[in-house]
Amino acid sequence: MIIKLFHKDEVYSPTQQIDEYTVLNVIGEGRYGICYLVCDNKKQYILKQLKKGMLKNNWTKADYEEKILTNVRHESIPGFIKKIENKKFFGYVLEYKEGKTFEELIFTENYIWGRKEIYRIGIQIINILKYLHGKNIVHRDIRIPNTLYDGNRVNLIDFGLARWIDNKRYTVDVDFSYLGDFLLHLYYTSFEIKDNKKKAWYEELDLYRNELLFLKRLMGIEERYKSIYDVERDFLKIRCTKLSSPIAGNLE
Repeated sequence: MIIKLFHKDEVYSPTQQIDEYTVLNVIGEGRYGICYLVCDNKKQYILKQLKKGMLKNNWTKADYEEKILTNVRHESIPGFIKKIENKKFFGYVLEYKEGKTFEELIFTENYIWGRKEIYRIGIQIINILKYLHGKNIVHRDIRIPNTLYDGNRVNLIDFGLARWIDNKRYTVDVDFSYLGDFLLHLYYTSFEIKDNKKKAWYEELDLYRNELLFLKRLMGIEERYKSIYDVERDFLKIRCTKLSSPIAGNLE
């Protein structure tokens, strides 16, 4: 196998070549790979280099990512361009998507999200999940470092943990939990500490009744949602009712 030809993971620097692509910048590194911004003199792309340890011990994980990405076509998901495989390098070239990660926006730029913006962002993620679940795919990693925002559109990236839904080990409800956690990050940007007592999110956040129940169901605290269409229905209800119900949480 090609894996045996690896000796070490070379980290490429700006101006270096990988296949026909020129490295512009290293944009991120994780346990399994390194992501570069690259170009081919015409367009910019994302090049994901898979680390040799990941390939040696988790070859099937790389196989999942490639097969899933080649089976999706969605404006908010990076398109799969090609695979690069040689003695020194194994990875994928992906479509470049504009925007900053929500992690950057929240923790570096200290952006505060209002409710209208939270709803606009939330419905976009729900629409992406409707598409993925309809293709029998569960993402399993909808986190603030894996979502991009350009002020208008949300893009979902990093399909390294994505799997085909089998309703046994890989089920849709894991995406609901991640969606709930993602939304909580946005709600917390406007949170003001009122005392030093440690409380659960549903006790300290100023949430309306319908928001609170919705988030609890996503997180499995209340009866968990079974379908993304049920999630969409309740989320749209929250947005359309303009949160007219009494405030819950610690203001009730």
